[in-house]
Amino acid sequence: MSNVRDYLRKRAERKENKQTAKKVGNLIIKHRMAIISRTILVILLCAALGATIYVQLKNQVFTSYVTLSSVDKQQYDNAVCLNYEKGFLTYSKDGISYTDNKGNAIWNQTFEMQDPMVRIARTRVAVADYNGHIIHNIALSGDAVEIDTNLPIRQFALAENGMVAAILEDTNITWIYLYNSAGEKVAYIKTTMQKSGYPAAVALSPDGKLMAVSYITVESGAAKSSVAFYNFSSVGQNFVDNFVSGADYVDAVIPYLTFINGDTAFAVADNRLVIYSGDQRPKSTADVSLEEEIQSIFYNENYIGLVFLDTTGAGKYRLDIYNTSGTVVTSLYFDMDYKDIILYKDIVIIYNETQCTIFNMKGLERFRGEFEKPVLLFSPLSTKKYLTVSKDSIDIIEMK
Repeated sequence: MSNVRDYLRKRAERKENKQTAKKVGNLIIKHRMAIISRTILVILLCAALGATIYVQLKNQVFTSYVTLSSVDKQQYDNAVCLNYEKGFLTYSKDGISYTDNKGNAIWNQTFEMQDPMVRIARTRVAVADYNGHIIHNIALSGDAVEIDTNLPIRQFALAENGMVAAILEDTNITWIYLYNSAGEKVAYIKTTMQKSGYPAAVALSPDGKLMAVSYITVESGAAKSSVAFYNFSSVGQNFVDNFVSGADYVDAVIPYLTFINGDTAFAVADNRLVIYSGDQRPKSTADVSLEEEIQSIFYNENYIGLVFLDTTGAGKYRLDIYNTSGTVVTSLYFDMDYKDIILYKDIVIIYNETQCTIFNMKGLERFRGEFEKPVLLFSPLSTKKYLTVSKDSIDIIEMK
Protein backbone atom coordinates (compact mmCIF):
# COMPACT_ATOMS: atom_id res chain seq x y z
CA MET A 1 0.00 0.00 0.00
CA SER A 2 2.84 2.36 0.88
CA ASN A 3 4.40 1.69 -2.51
CA VAL A 4 1.20 2.81 -4.18
CA ARG A 5 1.10 5.95 -2.07
CA ASP A 6 4.75 6.71 -2.86
CA TYR A 7 4.11 6.21 -6.57
CA LEU A 8 1.09 8.52 -6.52
CA ARG A 9 2.99 11.11 -4.49
CA LYS A 10 5.97 11.07 -6.87
CA ARG A 11 3.62 11.23 -9.85
CA ALA A 12 1.91 14.26 -8.36
CA GLU A 13 5.29 15.87 -7.68
CA ARG A 14 6.41 15.28 -11.27
CA LYS A 15 3.16 16.78 -12.55
CA GLU A 16 3.56 19.76 -10.25
CA ASN A 17 7.18 20.19 -11.34
CA LYS A 18 6.13 20.12 -14.99
CA GLN A 19 3.45 22.72 -14.34
CA THR A 20 5.91 24.87 -12.42
CA ALA A 21 8.49 24.55 -15.23
CA LYS A 22 5.82 25.44 -17.76
CA LYS A 23 4.84 28.51 -15.76
CA VAL A 24 8.48 29.54 -15.44
CA GLY A 25 8.98 28.98 -19.16
CA ASN A 26 5.94 31.07 -19.96
CA LEU A 27 7.21 33.82 -17.67
CA ILE A 28 10.60 33.74 -19.40
CA ILE A 29 8.96 33.88 -22.83
CA LYS A 30 6.73 36.76 -21.75
CA HIS A 31 9.75 38.57 -20.33
CA ARG A 32 11.73 38.07 -23.53
CA MET A 33 8.77 39.16 -25.66
CA ALA A 34 8.42 42.27 -23.50
CA ILE A 35 12.11 43.07 -24.01
CA ILE A 36 11.80 42.48 -27.78
CA SER A 37 8.65 44.61 -27.95
CA ARG A 38 10.32 47.44 -26.04
CA THR A 39 13.40 47.16 -28.28
CA ILE A 40 11.30 47.25 -31.45
CA LEU A 41 9.35 50.21 -30.05
CA VAL A 42 12.59 52.07 -29.29
CA ILE A 43 13.93 51.30 -32.79
CA LEU A 44 10.70 52.49 -34.39
CA LEU A 45 10.72 55.65 -32.29
CA CYS A 46 14.36 56.31 -33.20
CA ALA A 47 13.61 55.66 -36.86
CA ALA A 48 10.61 57.96 -36.76
CA LEU A 49 12.66 60.62 -34.98
CA GLY A 50 15.50 60.22 -37.47
CA ALA A 51 13.09 60.45 -40.40
CA THR A 52 11.52 63.56 -38.89
CA ILE A 53 14.92 65.19 -38.38
CA TYR A 54 15.97 64.20 -41.92
CA VAL A 55 12.81 65.70 -43.43
CA GLN A 56 13.23 68.83 -41.32
CA LEU A 57 16.83 69.24 -42.45
CA LYS A 58 15.85 68.73 -46.11
CA ASN A 59 13.08 71.30 -45.72
CA GLN A 60 14.99 73.66 -43.44
CA VAL A 61 14.59 77.26 -44.51
CA PHE A 62 17.56 79.62 -44.09
CA THR A 63 17.15 83.36 -43.65
CA SER A 64 20.76 84.56 -43.54
CA TYR A 65 24.37 83.45 -43.58
CA VAL A 66 27.55 84.02 -41.59
CA THR A 67 31.12 84.17 -42.87
CA LEU A 68 33.21 81.41 -41.30
CA SER A 69 36.52 82.36 -42.90
CA SER A 70 37.90 84.87 -45.38
CA VAL A 71 41.18 84.98 -47.29
CA ASP A 72 42.35 87.97 -49.30
CA LYS A 73 43.13 87.06 -52.90
CA GLN A 74 43.12 89.21 -56.02
CA GLN A 75 41.25 87.85 -59.03
CA TYR A 76 41.97 89.17 -62.52
CA ASP A 77 39.14 91.03 -64.25
CA ASN A 78 39.13 88.84 -67.36
CA ALA A 79 39.49 85.54 -65.48
CA VAL A 80 36.71 82.97 -65.30
CA CYS A 81 36.15 80.89 -62.15
CA LEU A 82 34.84 77.31 -62.21
CA ASN A 83 33.88 74.93 -59.42
CA TYR A 84 36.53 72.22 -59.01
CA GLU A 85 37.22 69.73 -56.21
CA LYS A 86 37.75 71.45 -52.83
CA GLY A 87 38.29 74.82 -54.39
CA PHE A 88 38.06 76.41 -57.81
CA LEU A 89 39.74 76.88 -61.17
CA THR A 90 40.64 80.27 -62.61
CA TYR A 91 41.38 80.51 -66.30
CA SER A 92 41.98 83.11 -68.99
CA LYS A 93 43.75 83.31 -72.34
CA ASP A 94 47.09 83.13 -70.49
CA GLY A 95 46.62 80.01 -68.37
CA ILE A 96 44.64 78.05 -65.80
CA SER A 97 45.21 77.53 -62.06
CA TYR A 98 43.72 75.59 -59.16
CA THR A 99 43.19 77.23 -55.76
CA ASP A 100 41.83 75.38 -52.73
CA ASN A 101 39.12 76.81 -50.47
CA LYS A 102 41.77 78.16 -48.07
CA GLY A 103 43.32 80.29 -50.77
CA ASN A 104 46.35 78.07 -51.37
CA ALA A 105 47.62 77.95 -54.96
CA ILE A 106 47.86 74.22 -55.78
CA TRP A 107 49.01 74.37 -59.41
CA ASN A 108 49.26 76.68 -62.37
CA GLN A 109 49.43 75.87 -66.10
CA THR A 110 50.41 78.66 -68.48
CA PHE A 111 49.54 78.89 -72.19
CA GLU A 112 48.51 81.38 -74.87
CA MET A 113 45.05 80.84 -76.35
CA GLN A 114 42.52 82.93 -78.19
CA ASP A 115 39.38 81.00 -77.25
CA PRO A 116 40.14 78.51 -74.44
CA MET A 117 37.71 75.60 -73.94
CA VAL A 118 37.79 73.91 -70.50
CA ARG A 119 36.52 70.43 -69.66
CA ILE A 120 36.26 69.04 -66.11
CA ALA A 121 35.75 65.37 -65.22
CA ARG A 122 35.88 65.14 -61.42
CA THR A 123 39.61 65.42 -60.64
CA ARG A 124 40.76 65.82 -64.26
CA VAL A 125 40.93 69.07 -66.21
CA ALA A 126 41.65 69.60 -69.90
CA VAL A 127 42.07 72.86 -71.81
CA ALA A 128 42.28 73.44 -75.56
CA ASP A 129 42.06 76.42 -77.86
CA TYR A 130 39.26 76.41 -80.42
CA ASN A 131 40.99 75.94 -83.78
CA GLY A 132 44.26 75.30 -81.95
CA HIS A 133 46.08 71.96 -81.92
CA ILE A 134 47.26 71.56 -78.30
CA ILE A 135 45.26 69.94 -75.46
CA HIS A 136 46.57 70.32 -71.91
CA ASN A 137 45.45 67.28 -69.88
CA ILE A 138 45.93 68.03 -66.18
CA ALA A 139 45.63 65.75 -63.11
CA LEU A 140 44.56 66.89 -59.63
CA SER A 141 48.22 66.99 -58.59
CA GLY A 142 49.00 69.42 -61.39
CA ASP A 143 50.88 66.88 -63.50
CA ALA A 144 50.08 67.73 -67.11
CA VAL A 145 50.34 66.00 -70.46
CA GLU A 146 50.45 68.04 -73.65
CA ILE A 147 48.62 66.47 -76.59
CA ASP A 148 49.49 67.79 -80.04
CA THR A 149 46.66 66.89 -82.42
CA ASN A 150 48.42 68.42 -85.47
CA LEU A 151 44.95 69.47 -86.69
CA PRO A 152 42.51 72.25 -85.68
CA ILE A 153 40.36 71.28 -82.67
CA ARG A 154 36.62 71.87 -83.04
CA GLN A 155 35.33 70.03 -79.96
CA PHE A 156 36.72 67.67 -77.35
CA ALA A 157 35.64 65.59 -74.35
CA LEU A 158 37.39 64.40 -71.19
CA ALA A 159 36.86 61.25 -69.10
CA GLU A 160 37.54 60.85 -65.40
CA ASN A 161 40.43 58.48 -66.12
CA GLY A 162 42.13 61.04 -68.37
CA MET A 163 40.99 59.76 -71.77
CA VAL A 164 40.41 62.52 -74.31
CA ALA A 165 38.30 62.49 -77.50
CA ALA A 166 38.82 65.31 -79.98
CA ILE A 167 36.96 66.36 -83.14
CA LEU A 168 39.61 67.55 -85.59
CA GLU A 169 39.09 69.39 -88.86
CA ASP A 170 40.91 68.32 -92.02
CA THR A 171 40.39 69.02 -95.72
CA ASN A 172 37.05 67.36 -96.69
CA ILE A 173 37.47 65.02 -93.69
CA THR A 174 36.70 65.36 -89.99
CA TRP A 175 38.60 63.07 -87.65
CA ILE A 176 37.71 61.92 -84.17
CA TYR A 177 40.83 60.92 -82.26
CA LEU A 178 40.88 59.12 -78.92
CA TYR A 179 43.91 59.63 -76.62
CA ASN A 180 44.80 57.94 -73.34
CA SER A 181 45.93 59.81 -70.21
CA ALA A 182 49.54 59.65 -71.41
CA GLY A 183 48.59 61.51 -74.57
CA GLU A 184 48.95 58.50 -76.86
CA LYS A 185 46.50 58.05 -79.72
CA VAL A 186 44.63 54.78 -79.16
CA ALA A 187 41.82 54.96 -81.75
CA TYR A 188 40.37 57.15 -84.46
CA ILE A 189 37.25 57.52 -86.59
CA LYS A 190 37.24 59.03 -90.07
CA THR A 191 34.06 60.93 -90.93
CA THR A 192 32.82 62.75 -94.01
CA MET A 193 29.71 64.83 -94.59
CA GLN A 194 28.55 62.47 -97.35
CA LYS A 195 29.04 59.24 -95.40
CA SER A 196 28.26 59.96 -91.75
CA GLY A 197 27.53 63.65 -91.41
CA TYR A 198 29.41 66.32 -89.50
CA PRO A 199 30.33 65.46 -85.87
CA ALA A 200 28.89 68.33 -83.85
CA ALA A 201 29.37 66.95 -80.33
CA VAL A 202 31.38 64.24 -78.59
CA ALA A 203 31.18 62.76 -75.08
CA LEU A 204 33.04 60.13 -73.06
CA SER A 205 31.82 57.88 -70.25
CA PRO A 206 33.68 58.30 -66.92
CA ASP A 207 35.88 55.25 -67.61
CA GLY A 208 36.53 56.31 -71.21
CA LYS A 209 35.25 53.02 -72.64
CA LEU A 210 32.17 54.51 -74.29
CA MET A 211 32.22 57.42 -76.72
CA ALA A 212 29.08 59.12 -77.98
CA VAL A 213 29.04 61.30 -81.11
CA SER A 214 26.28 63.48 -82.54
CA TYR A 215 26.36 63.75 -86.34
CA ILE A 216 24.38 66.35 -88.29
CA THR A 217 23.41 65.98 -91.95
CA VAL A 218 21.03 67.73 -94.33
CA GLU A 219 18.57 65.66 -96.36
CA SER A 220 16.11 67.24 -98.81
CA GLY A 221 16.68 70.61 -97.21
CA ALA A 222 15.93 69.37 -93.68
CA ALA A 223 18.35 68.80 -90.83
CA LYS A 224 18.85 65.29 -89.50
CA SER A 225 20.87 64.16 -86.50
CA SER A 226 22.32 60.78 -85.63
CA VAL A 227 23.71 59.72 -82.26
CA ALA A 228 26.31 56.94 -82.36
CA PHE A 229 27.90 55.03 -79.50
CA TYR A 230 31.33 53.43 -79.79
CA ASN A 231 32.66 50.89 -77.29
CA PHE A 232 36.44 50.64 -76.88
CA SER A 233 36.40 47.79 -74.36
CA SER A 234 36.61 44.09 -75.27
CA VAL A 235 32.87 44.18 -76.06
CA GLY A 236 33.34 46.77 -78.78
CA GLN A 237 36.05 44.75 -80.49
CA ASN A 238 33.32 42.44 -81.76
CA PHE A 239 31.70 45.28 -83.76
CA VAL A 240 32.82 47.02 -86.93
CA ASP A 241 34.68 50.24 -86.05
CA ASN A 242 33.58 49.69 -82.41
CA PHE A 243 30.11 51.01 -83.31
CA VAL A 244 27.68 49.30 -80.91
CA SER A 245 24.43 51.31 -81.09
CA GLY A 246 22.84 54.46 -82.45
CA ALA A 247 19.68 56.23 -83.55
CA ASP A 248 18.55 58.77 -86.18
CA TYR A 249 16.41 61.85 -85.52
CA VAL A 250 14.68 63.53 -88.46
CA ASP A 251 14.08 67.30 -88.30
CA ALA A 252 16.37 67.63 -85.30
CA VAL A 253 19.71 69.25 -84.57
CA ILE A 254 21.62 67.75 -81.61
CA PRO A 255 24.49 70.03 -80.57
CA TYR A 256 24.66 68.83 -76.95
CA LEU A 257 25.61 65.36 -75.76
CA THR A 258 27.09 64.15 -72.47
CA PHE A 259 27.32 61.29 -69.96
CA ILE A 260 26.02 61.92 -66.45
CA ASN A 261 27.31 58.64 -65.01
CA GLY A 262 28.74 55.30 -66.11
CA ASP A 263 25.61 53.99 -67.78
CA THR A 264 23.49 57.06 -68.55
CA ALA A 265 23.92 59.70 -71.24
CA PHE A 266 21.59 62.31 -72.66
CA ALA A 267 21.30 64.40 -75.80
CA VAL A 268 19.50 67.71 -76.23
CA ALA A 269 18.13 68.75 -79.61
CA ASP A 270 16.22 71.84 -80.61
CA ASN A 271 13.00 69.88 -80.15
CA ARG A 272 13.67 66.95 -77.80
CA LEU A 273 15.52 65.49 -74.85
CA VAL A 274 16.75 61.93 -75.32
CA ILE A 275 18.12 59.78 -72.47
CA TYR A 276 20.22 56.67 -73.12
CA SER A 277 20.96 53.82 -70.71
CA GLY A 278 23.42 50.93 -70.80
CA ASP A 279 27.10 50.56 -69.97
CA GLN A 280 27.96 48.48 -73.07
CA ARG A 281 25.43 49.19 -75.83
CA PRO A 282 23.40 52.26 -74.77
CA LYS A 283 19.80 52.43 -75.94
CA SER A 284 17.26 55.23 -75.83
CA THR A 285 15.08 54.82 -72.72
CA ALA A 286 13.30 58.19 -72.84
CA ASP A 287 12.48 60.57 -75.68
CA VAL A 288 10.82 63.77 -74.51
CA SER A 289 9.37 66.24 -77.01
CA LEU A 290 10.14 69.90 -76.30
CA GLU A 291 7.93 72.67 -77.65
CA GLU A 292 9.87 75.65 -76.26
CA GLU A 293 13.35 76.98 -76.97
CA ILE A 294 15.95 75.83 -74.44
CA GLN A 295 17.94 78.61 -72.81
CA SER A 296 20.43 76.59 -70.74
CA ILE A 297 21.30 73.02 -69.74
CA PHE A 298 22.49 71.80 -66.34
CA TYR A 299 22.91 68.35 -64.83
CA ASN A 300 24.41 66.20 -62.10
CA GLU A 301 24.65 62.42 -61.67
CA ASN A 302 20.90 61.98 -61.14
CA TYR A 303 19.09 64.92 -62.69
CA ILE A 304 18.92 67.01 -65.88
CA GLY A 305 17.81 70.63 -65.76
CA LEU A 306 16.51 72.58 -68.77
CA VAL A 307 15.77 76.31 -68.57
CA PHE A 308 13.01 77.86 -70.68
CA LEU A 309 11.53 81.32 -70.93
CA ASP A 310 8.28 81.13 -68.98
CA THR A 311 5.05 82.04 -70.76
CA THR A 312 2.60 81.52 -67.88
CA GLY A 313 3.43 84.65 -65.92
CA ALA A 314 4.74 82.67 -62.93
CA GLY A 315 8.27 83.96 -63.55
CA LYS A 316 10.73 85.10 -66.18
CA TYR A 317 12.27 81.62 -66.40
CA ARG A 318 11.14 78.06 -65.80
CA LEU A 319 13.58 75.33 -64.81
CA ASP A 320 12.29 71.82 -65.52
CA ILE A 321 14.23 69.11 -63.70
CA TYR A 322 14.07 65.60 -65.15
CA ASN A 323 15.13 62.32 -63.58
CA THR A 324 16.98 59.70 -65.62
CA SER A 325 13.63 58.21 -66.68
CA GLY A 326 12.72 61.42 -68.48
CA THR A 327 10.06 62.45 -65.95
CA VAL A 328 9.83 66.03 -64.70
CA VAL A 329 10.27 65.83 -60.92
CA THR A 330 9.79 69.56 -60.36
CA SER A 331 9.41 72.86 -62.19
CA LEU A 332 10.87 76.00 -60.65
CA TYR A 333 9.86 79.52 -61.67
CA PHE A 334 12.15 82.47 -61.04
CA ASP A 335 12.86 86.02 -62.25
CA MET A 336 16.59 86.26 -61.52
CA ASP A 337 18.95 86.68 -64.46
CA TYR A 338 21.27 83.83 -63.51
CA LYS A 339 25.02 83.50 -63.79
CA ASP A 340 24.91 79.78 -63.08
CA ILE A 341 22.58 77.03 -61.86
CA ILE A 342 23.96 74.14 -59.80
CA LEU A 343 22.21 70.84 -59.18
CA TYR A 344 23.87 69.63 -55.98
CA LYS A 345 22.58 66.45 -54.32
CA ASP A 346 18.91 67.26 -53.65
CA ILE A 347 19.09 71.05 -53.89
CA VAL A 348 19.05 73.57 -56.74
CA ILE A 349 21.20 76.70 -56.52
CA ILE A 350 20.45 79.68 -58.76
CA TYR A 351 22.70 82.70 -58.47
CA ASN A 352 24.22 85.74 -60.12
CA GLU A 353 26.82 88.23 -58.89
CA THR A 354 24.56 89.76 -56.26
CA GLN A 355 21.72 87.33 -55.51
CA CYS A 356 21.11 83.69 -54.70
CA THR A 357 18.08 81.43 -54.38
CA ILE A 358 18.17 77.83 -53.19
CA PHE A 359 15.37 75.26 -53.65
CA ASN A 360 15.00 71.60 -52.78
CA MET A 361 13.86 69.09 -55.37
CA LYS A 362 10.25 69.46 -54.22
CA GLY A 363 10.28 73.12 -55.13
CA LEU A 364 10.50 74.46 -51.56
CA GLU A 365 12.49 77.68 -51.41
CA ARG A 366 15.13 77.20 -48.72
CA PHE A 367 17.01 80.47 -49.10
CA ARG A 368 16.71 83.79 -50.89
CA GLY A 369 19.17 86.58 -50.26
CA GLU A 370 21.81 88.95 -51.51
CA PHE A 371 25.59 88.71 -51.27
CA GLU A 372 27.49 91.28 -49.26
CA LYS A 373 29.80 91.79 -52.25
CA PRO A 374 29.65 90.72 -55.92
CA VAL A 375 30.73 87.09 -56.41
CA LEU A 376 32.50 85.45 -59.31
CA LEU A 377 31.72 81.93 -58.06
CA PHE A 378 29.31 80.38 -55.57
CA SER A 379 30.09 76.72 -54.90
CA PRO A 380 28.52 74.26 -52.43
CA LEU A 381 30.77 72.50 -49.92
CA SER A 382 27.70 70.94 -48.25
CA THR A 383 24.01 71.78 -48.14
CA LYS A 384 24.78 74.47 -45.52
CA LYS A 385 28.34 75.60 -46.28
CA TYR A 386 29.41 77.39 -49.46
CA LEU A 387 32.54 78.76 -51.06
CA THR A 388 32.25 82.26 -52.50
CA VAL A 389 34.92 83.86 -54.66
CA SER A 390 34.92 87.60 -55.24
CA LYS A 391 37.49 89.87 -56.90
CA ASP A 392 39.39 90.41 -53.66
CA SER A 393 38.65 87.46 -51.35
CA ILE A 394 37.79 83.81 -50.91
CA ASP A 395 35.10 83.26 -48.27
CA ILE A 396 33.44 80.25 -46.71
CA ILE A 397 29.92 80.97 -45.51
CA GLU A 398 27.30 78.96 -43.62
CA MET A 399 23.56 79.30 -43.95
CA LYS A 400 21.60 80.15 -40.81
